[in-house]
Amino acid sequence: QSLRMINTVPAVTMEVVSGYGEIWSAQTLYAYLKTKGVPCDWIDAREILVVKGDSSGLGEKGAASTGGVVPLWAETASRMANWWNTVGKENGFLDLDYTTTSPIVVITGFVATTANGVPTTLKRSGSDYSATVFAKLTGSGRVTMWKNTDGVYTADPRRVPEAFPIASLKYDEAMELAYFGAQVLHPSAMIPCIDDSIPVYVRNIFNPAFEGTVIQGRCQSLKESNTLGRIRNWRSKGGEIPIKGITSVDKIALVTLEGASVIGGASAAERFMGAMADAAINVLIITDRKSV
Repeated sequence: QSLRMINTVPAVTMEVVSGYGEIWSAQTLYAYLKTKGVPCDWIDAREILVVKGDSSGLGEKGAASTGGVVPLWAETASRMANWWNTVGKENGFLDLDYTTTSPIVVITGFVATTANGVPTTLKRSGSDYSATVFAKLTGSGRVTMWKNTDGVYTADPRRVPEAFPIASLKYDEAMELAYFGAQVLHPSAMIPCIDDSIPVYVRNIFNPAFEGTVIQGRCQSLKESNTLGRIRNWRSKGGEIPIKGITSVDKIALVTLEGASVIGGASAAERFMGAMADAAINVLIITDRKSV
């Protein structure tokens, strides 16, 4: 009734409503596991994962606008430890023999809460981010993301029929591909795994026998690559081919800002970015050609 009266849906309301699917799914899976006698429980991530973000709304899938949400690690880790030492202890998780059995904790993806207690989300495809965040919190040995494709492809197979799955990627490569349009991954999902070197596997739920893509390790800098001499002209069929994949982002425009008043004028860039923000336009890349 309230939304009908104001004739609009605020971004925060949309985030609250869109998160219920994850909550109901987690509760359903938890109920099923209970019927099988599996030691388990479920967690509403909004009670654990505390984040801060610089934008509202859900963001567009496969776009850089899905980034900008950062976990408040100290508070989140404290809440996770408290849950494990209270609810987990009550469920007997601390008394299990982990050499023979392990509890299953079903955690809602996509949803989180702000420091002020306001429900929010990790934006489109945010469940990937949730998985890696909780992998870091629990000291997991690996993360497996089950998708409907055979891993990360060299290009969008809907546009490039000859595209094929990439066997392995570095964290940096995966983040770049995701940031610039690869919809199979969330742009920020790799960040929690980097410090602890947690490998991320992207596999196909409909083709579980296929190994998919493994993401781990950091890329070398150009200086390091040139020193080692491992990257050569790709036509020579020697060394490593530096190009792993090609992505595309829809609804992109190139804007050129020029004129005498722009040279050396910091206020011009500030006004330009302000105008873009007012129009809810996400700026992907900024380049600056210095005058000679």
